[in-house]
Amino acid sequence: MKIITPRRLGFVAVLALALGAVTATPALAHTRLVSSTPGKGATAGPVTEVKLVFSDKISLARVVVRDEKKKTFQAGKAETAGTTVTQKLAGALPAGSYTVSYRVVGEDGHPVESEALTFTATGDGGTPSAAPGGGPVAQEQTGDAATTDEKPLAIDQQKAAAKSKKKKDSGSGTVLWVLVGAGVLVGIGIGVAIVFRAKRKHGVAGSGE
Repeated sequence: MKIITPRRLGFVAVLALALGAVTATPALAHTRLVSSTPGKGATAGPVTEVKLVFSDKISLARVVVRDEKKKTFQAGKAETAGTTVTQKLAGALPAGSYTVSYRVVGEDGHPVESEALTFTATGDGGTPSAAPGGGPVAQEQTGDAATTDEKPLAIDQQKAAAKSKKKKDSGSGTVLWVLVGAGVLVGIGIGVAIVFRAKRKHGVAGSGE
């Protein structure tokens, strides 16, 4: 029978702790961002989507893309496929600096969030519109309303209504003047008829004497 000396017992204990630390490390490690497109601090264009690759499979994800004025540009919900999260944008981003905020939940169920991912867009490909909350572009705008960020469709509708009212008022004014002119002509005609009848009656009366 082998006798376990204190020295050997200590060596076994240290070895067990080391193995336990090695096997526990993967379980304790949380999901982390491995890479992104565009990359952190990169300059790219056109940018129509943002891709995030994580160290573990992602079950839930939310991604928000903001410019320096806190305007959001994401369109719809983020799509997850294994370790990759893809966030579509409402068209190509205009030139400027952007921050990507994300909150994801990996297989371990632990939520991970960050706002440290930033990049610069060159603006190639046009200028998109985005509604608060990341809604997609509802309708392409043209004319004066296309140059403003505040309810372009409503502005076009208001201008169209104002033009229609102006035309309607103009038409009403024309009809009014026509009616006035017709009334004047009728009045002149009646006056001429009265004068003619008076003269005729006077002439008949004079020849009777």
